[in-house]
Amino acid sequence: MSNLSLKLKNGMALSINEKYFAKTKDELEEFIASEKELCTENFAKKVLFSNELKANNQVEGYSDDVKLIEDIIARKYQGCDEKKIKRVLNLYYGYNYILKNHDINKESLRELYQILAKDLLNNKDLARMGKYYRTSPVYIVQGGIISKNLEDLDQGIDSKRISEFMDAYFNFLNNLDFNQTITEEYIKSQILHFYFVYIHPYFDVNGRTSRTVAMWYLLNKKAYPYIIFNRGITFSGRDYDNAIVDTKKTADISYFILYMLKTVQAELEKEYIMECIAKSATYKLIGEDYQTLLYLLSMNGLITVKDYVATYNRFHDKKKAKEIYETMLDPLIKNGILKVIRTTNSYMFDNLPNEVIEINSEMMQYDHQKIRSLTKFR
Repeated sequence: MSNLSLKLKNGMALSINEKYFAKTKDELEEFIASEKELCTENFAKKVLFSNELKANNQVEGYSDDVKLIEDIIARKYQGCDEKKIKRVLNLYYGYNYILKNHDINKESLRELYQILAKDLLNNKDLARMGKYYRTSPVYIVQGGIISKNLEDLDQGIDSKRISEFMDAYFNFLNNLDFNQTITEEYIKSQILHFYFVYIHPYFDVNGRTSRTVAMWYLLNKKAYPYIIFNRGITFSGRDYDNAIVDTKKTADISYFILYMLKTVQAELEKEYIMECIAKSATYKLIGEDYQTLLYLLSMNGLITVKDYVATYNRFHDKKKAKEIYETMLDPLIKNGILKVIRTTNSYMFDNLPNEVIEINSEMMQYDHQKIRSLTKFR
C-alpha cells in the first residue's frame, strides 16, 4: 500500500495497493502486446466517434441511438430534441478539441468545459460560476436517487477549496511519473478520473468532463487501446457509482482501479472478437451490426430475441420488438453471422415464436487463450 499526492477533504491521502490489481494488469499487458491494431491512433478515433461518444453520455443515463448520433454529427437530423442535439454535438466538439490540443492545464480545461457545457447549464448555475469553477455548493446525486435531507448528499469539495484541490490534480497529471507502460498510464488516467469526480468543480457535466479529460490524457500518452473505457462502465449497472462511493469512504482507490481495469479488459476482448467476426464475414459490417454484436457479447446465459430487445431498449430510446428484430438481428441472421438455435413457447411479436439466438461459431475464429473475462467465450 502506498500513498498518492492527492488528499481527500478530511486530510487523508488517497492510497493504492498495486498487488490488488496486479493479475488483471498483467493480463491486459499480455493481451495488448499481441494486438497491435488496437495500439493505433486510428483505433482511438474509430471508437471515439461515435461509440465512446454514446457511452460517455450513456453513463449519465442518456440513451442516444448510435445512428442518431451519426446523423447529428453529419447534420442530417430532423425533429430531434434540442438538448439531445447539444449533448451530442458538445461531446463531438470536445473530442475534436482534445485531439488537436495537447496541454492539459487550468486554461485548456476551462476551454474544454465551456465546449462540453455550452447551453446545458441553467441560469441559476451560470450566475454562480466563477471564471474557472463553481462558487457555491453542488449536491451530487448517485444513481438518480435524491435524498429528502440535503445533508445526506455529497457536496463535493467546498467551493473555497476547489482551486487548491484542482492544483493538486494538475500537479499529479503533469508532473508525477506513472508511465512505465501504457497500462500504468491507464491506471493514472483513472486516478485522475476519480479525483475530478471527487472534487466536482462544476454544477453539471462533471462526469462527462472527468472522463473526457481521462481520454485526453490517454491520447497524449498514446495509450490508445484504453480509450474504450466509457463503454465498459455502461454495462456494469451501479458498480461504477459503488466503486466511487467506496473510494470516498476508504481513501483506498485500489478497488476503483481494479473495477476500471476489469471493465476495459472485457471491452477490449469484445472488440477483438468483433474484429475476428468482421474478417470472416462475407459482407462489410456496418455500425448497427457492431452494436448488435457488442450487446450479444455483453449478455450472459441463453439469449432470446426478447432478451436482446430488452437489452437494446436499456441503452436506446425504446422501440418495438419487430423493428429491432428487422433492423438489428435479421440482417445478421440472413448473412450467417447469427444463427437461430431453436424457438420457445412464447412469442417475440406478431404471433411468431421467440427465437433463441447465438453468434455463429464459424464466424468466431479467435485465440481462446486471449479471452480472460468473457467466460462463455473462453
